[in-house]
Amino acid sequence: MDAEFTRLSSRGQVVIPQGIRDELGLREGTPFAVSARDNLIILRAMEAPNIEKEWEQLFKWGTEYAKKKGFKPDDVQKAIDKRRG
Repeated sequence: MDAEFTRLSSRGQVVIPQGIRDELGLREGTPFAVSARDNLIILRAMEAPNIEKEWEQLFKWGTEYAKKKGFKPDDVQKAIDKRRG
């Protein structure tokens, strides 16, 4: 990635050059984490969490864990009933 140059606007805004936006796949509304140290400013593009994907991964992990431990669907319902009293 070659260095590109930009300027700070009177409103404190910085334009990320098009070439860098294209290279990193940045789109309007992309959230960033911003940090600074000495004379260095770091912008890190953040990904919004994909709740559906995270739920699927958690469900898969839970299912695999239950199989390893020998749990059956009835065991889960019994544990829920026991906690509820």
